[in-house]
Amino acid sequence: MRLLYASEEVCKDLCTILKSVECKLKSDAYLTTLGAKTLSHRLMMSAGLNTIWTPLYYVRWKKIIMDSFNNIDGFITVSKALHDLHIQYLHRFKEKSSETIYNLAIEPLKHVKPSLCDPYGDYILYVSGSNPVKGPHFFLEAWRKISREFRDLKLYMVGCKDTWVEGKARRMNLRNIVFTEKMPSSEYYHLMYKAKAIVMSSIWPEPFGRIPVEANRFGVPAVVSSAGGLPETIVDGVTGYIFKAGDVDDLAEKVIKVLGRDFNREEIIKRSYERINPQREMEKLIRFFESVISYGEM
Repeated sequence: MRLLYASEEVCKDLCTILKSVECKLKSDAYLTTLGAKTLSHRLMMSAGLNTIWTPLYYVRWKKIIMDSFNNIDGFITVSKALHDLHIQYLHRFKEKSSETIYNLAIEPLKHVKPSLCDPYGDYILYVSGSNPVKGPHFFLEAWRKISREFRDLKLYMVGCKDTWVEGKARRMNLRNIVFTEKMPSSEYYHLMYKAKAIVMSSIWPEPFGRIPVEANRFGVPAVVSSAGGLPETIVDGVTGYIFKAGDVDDLAEKVIKVLGRDFNREEIIKRSYERINPQREMEKLIRFFESVISYGEM
């Protein structure tokens, strides 16, 4: 998450001790301004220690990374974006064998068997919780615009009940939002299955993002940010839409666009399996293990 420099943008430079301290201080200040009360008390208590423990954390992190590098024959990433970030920050990883293998995202089917004729419900769904890097505050800003056009539409925000997110929504006088706690898997997937759309509004570079894939497995369209591996999880304009990370207007526009379309569950499911096919990913995994083992025996 520290790749999200100062909680604002993906850092493009190599990390240094000074930069890591600046990043931590700016991140703490940003989180406090959001009104994340569950975080801000801890942040205020630790702010004076940042200049001490952040450099120590950075040095420890570098040691862990290099120890890992020296003891592996290859590495697997769950998206091409994550692979590129490893190579960008840790140049020597280019020397290692690597493969991108996507999350199979088959767990939802253990709980819900999709019926192609089932209608969508009267709500959209955000299930990423109250972590600020997931962008719930950006989604709330977008919801102000969305709810003006779709006055009867509801927004479910899972994992946000009694958090700073609910407090922010209250201060913004937003309507038609249902805040819930985390749910058991069965209840959670049934809620996802009936949604008109799911939204993943992350601002940090997501390694992958299984939520859009899981929604697509049910034939539910997804609106995802351009951060990290998320664009690799859907077919833009077919199984959902991609908006520019951190752009509230673009997020609102894409959600309104998805709500204005008549999506077909069967088509979304079909294209989802073309995009990320469990059998294909398992075969890639086996081949990669075989290649690494062969390399080690040479």
